[in-house]
Amino acid sequence: MQAEPITTALDETTQAPPAEPGGHWRYAVLLVIAGVFCLTLFLALDWCGTYLMHRRTGPVAMTAPCRVADPALHHAMKPNCHFVAHWGHDSFDYFTNSLGFRDESIRTVPLTDPRPRILLLGDSFTEGETAWRDGFVSKMAVQLPQYDFLNGGGPSYSPSVHLNLVRRLLDQGVQFDEVIVFLGTFDVFNEASLYRDANGGAELAGPEHQRWNISRYAKVRFAIARNLMITNRLVEATERFLVNHGLYHLTTDQWGDEFDLEPVAWTYRPVDETDPHPAGFAPLGVERGLAKETAKMTLLWQELQKRNIPLSVVVYPYPSQLVHDSAESRHVRMWRDWCAGKCKRFVTLFPEFFDVKDDCPRGEAGCWYLSHFIFGDMHYNAKGNALVARVVAESLEKDPPRKLEAARRIAPRRQAGEP
Repeated sequence: MQAEPITTALDETTQAPPAEPGGHWRYAVLLVIAGVFCLTLFLALDWCGTYLMHRRTGPVAMTAPCRVADPALHHAMKPNCHFVAHWGHDSFDYFTNSLGFRDESIRTVPLTDPRPRILLLGDSFTEGETAWRDGFVSKMAVQLPQYDFLNGGGPSYSPSVHLNLVRRLLDQGVQFDEVIVFLGTFDVFNEASLYRDANGGAELAGPEHQRWNISRYAKVRFAIARNLMITNRLVEATERFLVNHGLYHLTTDQWGDEFDLEPVAWTYRPVDETDPHPAGFAPLGVERGLAKETAKMTLLWQELQKRNIPLSVVVYPYPSQLVHDSAESRHVRMWRDWCAGKCKRFVTLFPEFFDVKDDCPRGEAGCWYLSHFIFGDMHYNAKGNALVARVVAESLEKDPPRKLEAARRIAPRRQAGEP
């Protein structure tokens, strides 16, 4: 006969009580509430810490105190001026010389130099959004001390500005033996929507109308960067991880996605030709902007040709071109064709930067951006500028600039009203 199981008081006490209806949902809700509370507390502490940090260090000046309005150039820098510039996470000393050009230190630039003098023209890529030693002008000067380099670059400068700047220098008696213009795809945007000729082209005015087109995400991203220091670092670390793995989307400034910027995308897709600066290319549009840009460059070439001063052109890519375009971009082809019969040298940096991109290991398709660009920005970092300096220096070594004789510089003075 089989014994019946014996139930003890201990067995009764160890049996699990029946689950209450909705118990799992209550647990989930408590977790969500706890998570929201912790996140809110973290953001509050981050905000307070950032506020106290800014209060202790003082507000960061976002404008350059040495920058001034200039009728002929639209904007320029005060001569012999110094301030501390801020770009991204970096801060660095910014000096101008007696010509109002960025330089290693405040100094008086003589009208001539015993060495062949090379005037470099371009936008902020040439000016350099880094410490002086990390810009390609400084690196070229170190590599080629036998030449005197003048950095005539400035933010948003384009051929309209280059033309007026060269005319001013020539009228002042400043002598140079070659002019190298660094041209980027942003120049068309500036010619089409930013600069307007005034006083027969002798002066440059800004746009008659403006319209910003900043996305909601960009506004939130700005607010995080400005008010939440630790959160911003965490977001940036995530962005770096994604970009390094080839997920090309990065909106950290007012221009939009660094890998598909509207002002530089005209070489590979349709762009906004309806909205005014800085949202679009109105009023001229892309094609008329291109025509204006090449016309200004032709006038610059003619101005220099009168004095037998050689003109050279260097073209370089933005992150947008490296993601969506090719080494034989429309930008490259256009300036190569224009240079035929005009330029002493034509240098394209597109192949070198595409080679850097192609060398990225599998699984790290975006390593080229992290290694050669300022993160969250379109500009080159020290390594990217070193590549620019090396390629241009090789061209200068292959065909060295020569000191021009004073007699060859003489040209008829422009008459009043002559363009």
